[in-house]
Amino acid sequence: MDALISTFTAASVSSPAAVAYWLALAFCGLGVALGVILPWARLAYRAAAICAAAAGIAAVIAGVGTLSGFAAPVADIPSALPFGFLLIRLDPLGAFFLLVIGIVVTPVAIFSIGYFTDTHATPAHRGHEGATPALGPYGALLCLLIASLMLIVSAGDAVLFLIAWESMAFLSYLVGAYHYTDRMVASAMFRMLAVSEAGTTGVIAAFLALYGAAGSFAFADLHAAGPTLPIVVRSVIFLVVLVGFGAKLGILPFQFWLVDAHPQAPGPISGLLSAIIIELALYGILRFDLDLLGVGPAWWGLVAVILGMVTALGGVLYSLVQNNLKRLLAYSSVEHSGILLVGLGATLTFASLRLTALAAIAGMATLYHVLNHATFKGLLFLGAGAVEHATGSVALDRLGGLARRLPLVSGAFLVGALAISAVPPFNGFVSEWMLLESLLQSFAVNDLLARVILTICGAVLALVAGLGVTAFVRAVGVPFLGLPRSVEAERAHRVDWTMRVGMVWLALLCLALGVSAPLVLAGLDRVTTPLLGESVYGLVVPPLFTGHPGPYAPLVGLGGGLFGGLIPGNGLVIIAAPAFSTIDSPTYLFLAEIALLALIWVARRAIQPLGATRRAPVWAGGISRFTARMTYSGVAFSNPLRLIFNPVYRSRATTELIEPSARHQRGRISYEQEIPKPFDREVYGPLRRAVDALATRVKVIQSGDINQYLAYIFGIVLLILLLRVL
Repeated sequence: MDALISTFTAASVSSPAAVAYWLALAFCGLGVALGVILPWARLAYRAAAICAAAAGIAAVIAGVGTLSGFAAPVADIPSALPFGFLLIRLDPLGAFFLLVIGIVVTPVAIFSIGYFTDTHATPAHRGHEGATPALGPYGALLCLLIASLMLIVSAGDAVLFLIAWESMAFLSYLVGAYHYTDRMVASAMFRMLAVSEAGTTGVIAAFLALYGAAGSFAFADLHAAGPTLPIVVRSVIFLVVLVGFGAKLGILPFQFWLVDAHPQAPGPISGLLSAIIIELALYGILRFDLDLLGVGPAWWGLVAVILGMVTALGGVLYSLVQNNLKRLLAYSSVEHSGILLVGLGATLTFASLRLTALAAIAGMATLYHVLNHATFKGLLFLGAGAVEHATGSVALDRLGGLARRLPLVSGAFLVGALAISAVPPFNGFVSEWMLLESLLQSFAVNDLLARVILTICGAVLALVAGLGVTAFVRAVGVPFLGLPRSVEAERAHRVDWTMRVGMVWLALLCLALGVSAPLVLAGLDRVTTPLLGESVYGLVVPPLFTGHPGPYAPLVGLGGGLFGGLIPGNGLVIIAAPAFSTIDSPTYLFLAEIALLALIWVARRAIQPLGATRRAPVWAGGISRFTARMTYSGVAFSNPLRLIFNPVYRSRATTELIEPSARHQRGRISYEQEIPKPFDREVYGPLRRAVDALATRVKVIQSGDINQYLAYIFGIVLLILLLRVL
């Protein structure tokens, strides 16, 4: 115990990053205590949520401090387990994910205060999904969940990692099942837990295989022993880890739990599930593939690229046809899980072909997209939660006109939609552009198969980006614009100020992470350099404002004298080096967009007629009054794409005449559209029927007869004895 105390003392005194880390865990512990002890439910939850928000801020400080070079937190925690000490070691990769956790946790915790304790929620939102747990203990569970997330990324050995991972999985199940008496909620959360446990089985097997070579569960020892394993063993570990963590990431065909669980969870919990928890699955894959296993053959990366490409395309196609706003966002999470997997695959492919600089650039783009996805997807799920809170519904065809009733929520949701659609100057633009730019470098790959696959993947991701814009035009236009399509939408109430603060917080981050890309890339370079062995910051952010311009002398002459010394980092322009293929600089595209908007404004002012402005009703084909029935519904908006991609959807649309129309009179029809879930007919339907048939047959052994059960035990013991003799 003295050694433990000295370790904590040394870390706390020597580094602000370590102090912030321990404070984050302490805030989580305080939140647990206040949530359990305080007798008033709303006060107890608010206290726990405030502690969770403070823990998020401390986590951001710890992550930034570690990436800035301050000493990271280190601790050897005694345990009763036979594996020795549990190790806390926060390296740059873990520090980056700790930063991501903190960035999302704080606004989500603030948002949840109004979401769970506001008394002005609509009756539909308060009671339509069954009973709810006591708020104080629920806040304690939320703080425990946040602590487990931080321990996952700071664990220095496999045992602590698995303890924290299992804690996260079970706590996610508990906080997700807020309306625990609702059968659909309980079923969705149980599927989430079951998939997580199945994936963890493979991860445990992978750790045991590495333990056999290292004789230790410490990541440092596993890192040294991993590359010495035979390539066949390493390849098996790679595939097991890809499937094990990929199931939690939501890749096809394991997406079914994600698109059911995320819509059923409360709004702030949906934000945590999509913005943080599924991305920790990517952290697990990165930990194995870039740290513990060493560089592998090129086919590792190509398998990840193909799997990610299919997942991204499937996710965006099914997001286009969802009528539930939260389910639309869940399928979008599947899409971005695929994009992240493509980035990881490109990184592994370039690294295996000894194109280290390209591998580092692809890895940097992937991590940048992790950060960006966490912010804009957290914002979008909070927006969907605010809509549900204000109206009691997230069905697109029952919403409409919410921009007038919820202007701040609508504006923040629009920012998230622009960011996820990769529209500058928001953050999604820079990371998706960098990832596409890295895939364009396939011409430098000597392997023909790799070159073809990377080229096709770049084209598919461009298609995915275009379809993603269409999906979020629908996600914004149908619920927020037009006219209300239901009484709930027409009577939507303003949400609590804490909910608005949480959304605005993330909206500002979406803008800040886009316009400050050079500073973000400087931090990401400190993550990729130790993993891939080469710093590439000077290749993606040229030395515009330094004394060593190299090939960028004209740019230095243009801007160096004006801005030199005022801006940290190399500069503000992100552009690929001349040695690489590039379409253009994201910075220049953003500046061109600003110039175009300015030109439009000037032209409008120039052609504006002189004199007073005259206002008159807009001509609308002789229609005197618009109604909600005349506006585009979500189904009508997506129907052309459904027809184009119907070989994928295999949908069924039925139309039934209810009332024929007479001349100049209205008629009535019933239109229903069925779009089965991916792999439901081909894989899960037959599997479900097979399991049901097997369960029916083995049900006979559950007779309820105690004598029969004793006979089973006797038979098993006898079999064990016989096997022992043999």
